[in-house]
Formats: sequence, C-alpha cells, structure tokens
Amino acid sequence: MKQMHKSSIKVMQVMRMGAFIQVMIFTFIIAIFYCVTWYFALPISKVVFIILAALLLLDILWYIVLKPILIYDSNYYDVGDDEIVLLTGIWNKEELIVPYVKIQNVETEQGPVMKRYHLKSLTVHTAENGLSIQLIHEDEASILKTLINQKMREVENDDKGDRDRYIRNQQDESIY
Repeated sequence: MKQMHKSSIKVMQVMRMGAFIQVMIFTFIIAIFYCVTWYFALPISKVVFIILAALLLLDILWYIVLKPILIYDSNYYDVGDDEIVLLTGIWNKEELIVPYVKIQNVETEQGPVMKRYHLKSLTVHTAENGLSIQLIHEDEASILKTLINQKMREVENDDKGDRDRYIRNQQDESIY
C-alpha cells in the first residue's frame, strides 16, 4: 500500500494551513466576544475567557500539531489489478474497495494552495459512492488517473470482466 505523497513537509504544510485558518477564525470570534463584553460592561467572569483560551490552545495543539501527523500516518491507498483500495481513519479504520468495473469517472482536483505545493486530489466516482485519494503529487495523480482509465477500458473490453454482466450478477446475488 502506498501512503499519501512522501513529501511529508508539503502535505503537512497544506494540512496545517487549513487548520491555521480555522484557528484564526476561532481567535477572531473570541476577540470579538471579549470586546463586546468589555464595551457593554457585561458581567461575564474572567473564567469564561480562561476556558476559551484553553480551548484555543487545545484547538492549536490538535488541528495544527497532532491531527496532520495522524492523518498522514493512517491514510493508505493501493491501485491493484482488479480494484482500488483506500484505507483511512485515525481511530475508526475504514477500508474502501472499488472494483474497476464499477468506476464511472476519475477526476483530479487542485486548489490554489495545493497548486503551490504541486499536490492534487484524485477522486474516483461510482454509481453508489466513490473514493478520494487526498494530497498526492500532481505527477503521481496524472499517472494514477491514466492507469485507472486504462484499467477501466480493459475491463470493459475483456469478456471475463464485462461491466453489464458484472452488474447483473451483483443484482442477482443481492436478490437471493
């Protein structure tokens, strides 16, 4: 199984940027709350602000320091011969398996921050749901997209892997 892009510094920086924005919004809300209570002389105890500051510190510790490391260490993917497997989750491990015959579309997405660090997200769509491989290098994402599209065409053209027959067999199995 492959982990998210091995250039962990870039991946961590992207995850931490999003967390930093969240922390700044939380800090701004606390500052507005403090200014409103000071301006209108509201009888709110200083203990409330101490608790809010402690929550802010916990927010910084979790979202900027710990969570990016744990997410990076717990997300894996594998592009096999018959299916794509994605393992995610920090505490609750989830394994998503998508056979090539069920794949309808493959997309890559790249926002402005991800573009700066040459990262992309690869999204595989099926009729039921899909999966997304986050924060992989843009070259690797292009190669994976090409590989998955090639495997989809092979499955469609192969007599053993006929998409319509596979779907009919799956429906027949679910009836019994």
